[in-house]
Amino acid sequence: MNMRRTLAFTKRSLMQFRHDKRTLAFVLIMPLVMMLVFGYAFGGDPKDLDIAIINDDMGMTTPTGMELSFADAIIGNLDDETYVIHYYDDWDTAKLDLQEAEVWAIFAFPANFTSNMFMNFAMNGTETSIIEVDIDDSNPNLAGSLMQGLQDALVETQEELMIQLNIPPDAAPMSVQTSKEYGDAMEIEFIDYFAPGIVSYSIIMVTVMISIILFVGERREGTLQRLLVSPASESEIVIGYAMAFGVIGLLQSIVILSAAILVFDINIAGSVFLALFVIIILAIGHQGLGLLLSSAAKNELQAIQFIPLIVFPSVLLAGLFWPVQSIPRILQPLAHIIPLKYGIDAERSIMLRGWGVAEVWPELTILILFAILTLSATIILLKKRQ
Repeated sequence: MNMRRTLAFTKRSLMQFRHDKRTLAFVLIMPLVMMLVFGYAFGGDPKDLDIAIINDDMGMTTPTGMELSFADAIIGNLDDETYVIHYYDDWDTAKLDLQEAEVWAIFAFPANFTSNMFMNFAMNGTETSIIEVDIDDSNPNLAGSLMQGLQDALVETQEELMIQLNIPPDAAPMSVQTSKEYGDAMEIEFIDYFAPGIVSYSIIMVTVMISIILFVGERREGTLQRLLVSPASESEIVIGYAMAFGVIGLLQSIVILSAAILVFDINIAGSVFLALFVIIILAIGHQGLGLLLSSAAKNELQAIQFIPLIVFPSVLLAGLFWPVQSIPRILQPLAHIIPLKYGIDAERSIMLRGWGVAEVWPELTILILFAILTLSATIILLKKRQ
């Protein structure tokens, strides 16, 4: 091996970065950004989870004149960073909001909650104070966090009030009676929650990557210019690309969903066709985004640099691996400008909750508007270039 020639090739490769400042900045800065954002966003505890509280506990006055309300004490010990509490007067209204995903859980305390606990200690009774919980189990991570937070509040309350009243903890039992909305914990597993997200992410990843590289290649080879001077209009060219990627997205979706069902036995409670439609719209919108990004790239190397700009925000902030509520509050607003978030939310609601168009229309509307916006911007950009 001729070391001189080897070093000459090394120098030639490094000189390319000298003339391409953007690529050099990308190589040096992007790993740092990835490390900081990934480390900051990953592994946080869920925050600001909306729950419904129905507190019918009448409390009681002890023979010594002390006013007691175990329900108030438990509610007061719920972590205010984890829970956003909404008080309800009746079960039916709270249940409706739970079914419409306005709240994640209902915690209901009966009228005799405090008296049962106190009388059980004072008179050696056998009544158990029951907290009735109804929880949205479509997200196992959040459901687990909600229940763990309630258990922590129960333990803290017992430590405070039982010692104050000189009551042994086992003399005043509290139990939680749990029911599941949108599935049972034994049926919905993490793979069921994870699958809709990975299906959506796989589609946009492939769509953006192919559309960026393909469009840059056609522009470099002159194919795009020949198309623009043909009788075809810019809108016909862009819509043609969009339809092609819609078909590709449909085929990809069928393959991925089939594998998920056959290999992992995932649950699909809603319409498969509606789930596929959401993915097609997601693919078309991101194809338009890929075309827009490709206009800022001079070659395939620069085009590839745009892919992490789509990939990592989607992975970290769109709710793919962990709930949006788990990322720091300062980053949560960014999640609402990422189209993939709405695709994942719609897919999970369809596949896990069994929702239809009437329930997921807000997410569908956003995805359709995103597709129209990106495709329209691409058409306008092509007209200006011509």
